[in-house]
Amino acid sequence: MGRNFAGIVLTAWAMVLAGASGAAALDLLEDTHLIDIQAGSNRSSAAQGLSVGGYELADGGRVSFRDWYTPRFPDLSVLLLTQVSANFGVIWGFGTGERAPKYRIEPAFHLGFVYQTRPFDGATLSLKATHPIGGRLRESACVADYGDIGGVVPVNCRLAADLLPPEETLNYLLRMKGRSDARISLDFEFRF
Repeated sequence: MGRNFAGIVLTAWAMVLAGASGAAALDLLEDTHLIDIQAGSNRSSAAQGLSVGGYELADGGRVSFRDWYTPRFPDLSVLLLTQVSANFGVIWGFGTGERAPKYRIEPAFHLGFVYQTRPFDGATLSLKATHPIGGRLRESACVADYGDIGGVVPVNCRLAADLLPPEETLNYLLRMKGRSDARISLDFEFRF
């Protein structure tokens, strides 16, 4: 549902820009404002939450998850608002994605809208929704050597020292879609 809605809104927005004359397109750009820059996301927080802990190897060496789940640069989202009318605007922007040795968050395109109305004097009611397109998080597996017991096999890095059979640990790799960062809000403001 979210992907279809986002596709419809994106197509409509592209048609508006394509059908606009050069001057009208320039007017739209003049009515575009930066509304948010944010470092991190729900997906980023979930992946970085895996950085706590570690385990000991057979040779006594220690493996820390921190090195695997700490990105050099966090997922950075930039959102812009293009005012279409006095009460309606299109929210759009992008997320840069994020990478660490054992996971990757793909870049995303953010699309949404804001609608506001004034139901009575001094009051403003606003509805805002945004949805990222793309931005999937995927945790990577490791290859572990279990020696004569199990050989060399793929395994969930965090669960390599667990009692679960290696092939079952793969079911616990972290996977999240970009929609986990979709937002909808309804705001009411009254000034007196």
